[in-house]
Formats: sequence, C-alpha cells, structure tokens
Amino acid sequence: MIPLGGTSTGDDGISVQAILVAMPGKRDEGENPLAVKVTAAAIGAATGFVGPEAAVAGAGLTPVIEEVLGRLYSGLTARRVKRVTETLADAAEELGGDMAEQFRRLADAAASDETYQELLARTLTIAQDTAMRDKRRALGRALANALDDTGTRVDTEIAFVRMLADLDPVHIRVLKIMSRRPKHLDRVAAQMNAADDPKTARQWYEWSIVEADPGLEGAAYGALRVLERHGLIWDRGEQRVPSHGMQREYEISPYGDYLIDRLAAPGE
Repeated sequence: MIPLGGTSTGDDGISVQAILVAMPGKRDEGENPLAVKVTAAAIGAATGFVGPEAAVAGAGLTPVIEEVLGRLYSGLTARRVKRVTETLADAAEELGGDMAEQFRRLADAAASDETYQELLARTLTIAQDTAMRDKRRALGRALANALDDTGTRVDTEIAFVRMLADLDPVHIRVLKIMSRRPKHLDRVAAQMNAADDPKTARQWYEWSIVEADPGLEGAAYGALRVLERHGLIWDRGEQRVPSHGMQREYEISPYGDYLIDRLAAPGE
C-alpha cells in the first residue's frame, strides 16, 4: 500500500506526508545514501587499474566524488517529491473546494478501494519521473476524475495513465501540432466557411509536421507511429498532395483532442 500523508485514516490509513516519506531516495540528514557511497567508492577504485599512482589519487577522490554525487542525488530526490506534490495538488484543484479536504478524500479512496490505490500508485510513480508539467497535470486530473467512481471509471483512468506513461515530450509536441490546422489548409478552411473553426481541415503529413516544427525532423515518423498505436491519431492512408505526390495522411482523433484538453493548464 502506498502511504499518503500525515494523518492516519484507520488501520489502512494513507496520508500525503507518508507518500513523500516513502519516495525513493530518502536519507538521514547529512548522510549520503548507500547507493551514492558504493558508486563513489567504485569510481575511485576503478582508477587503480591504471597504475599505483592513479590508485592513490582515486582513493583521495572518493570523498569528493561522494560529495558531488550526494548533491546530485539530493537534488533529484527533491525534484521527485516536488513533482508528486504538484500532481496531488493538481488533483485537489481539479476537485475544487478546500485543498486539505480533497487530500483527505484522496487518502480515504486509496485506503478503501484497491483499484483506486492501484491508480494512485501508477500515477505517482509516473509523476515523480516526468519533467513534463502538462503530463503531471493530466495525471492529477486522472486521480480527480476517478475519485467519486469505482469499477469502470477507475479502470478507464488506469488505462489512460498507462497510455500517458508511454508518451515522451516528442509525442506530445507532435500531438499539439496536429491539434491545430496546418497553414497550407487555411485556404481550404476559408472555402468551407470554417476559417474560425480551428478543428476544421486538420490533415497532416510528415513533411508538414516538420515544416511546422523543424526540430522534429527525423523524429516525426516514429512519433506518429506511437500516437497511432494509442489511438490518438488516425492514419488516413496515402493521399495525392499537390507538389508532394503521394503522401501518408494523418489526423488527430477525438481521443487525441481529449488528451490535449487533459494536458492544458487551467484557463487554456
């Protein structure tokens, strides 16, 4: 069971503080974790293979290496705790009302329902390791959406979280591009009297995605494959495109639009 906070909710009580205490990388004040000590010693010892003088230098380097690794480790742990806290806060904000009360509701749900506890465990595990703020926001909303339901709704959110775990920043970049109309179809939208509707004429090709974001050259094709596998976009097959010949056409799906909404910051 994942502990969630400072106040017990019973024999199986979960509290937010306890979740943070259980995060990977917990260590005593002023003390480097064993993993850091072992790694520093191994690096120092490895220099001994070069020769006796290097071995002496390596032994002297071990404390320095441990100090540097310790600072990096501490920073990583702090970031993970911050990410988990933000995700829980996103869930509470999505639910509305008093944040402390919503934290208690999250704890009670995890304590009383094993399926919700699984959702919470998966969500926070993913949240601690992702630097993407919008991805953590979507994870928090998954916790909020499933809070008042059991069974099917929780199962749906678990599936959503699993999908989200498979998406890297490049996939989100491509999906966000595909959520709007490509410039080369603005005239088509105008002819359809739908120029003001950003969801009209959203057919994309690999070349047009790269044109919209040159940094995706070489990465767009692989990202499209992942997005299609998760049902976030549709492959419309090959189409004849003026000046480009036969090109495989892609379009964002309703599920892709749904994900974009889940990623968005409040007010976006």
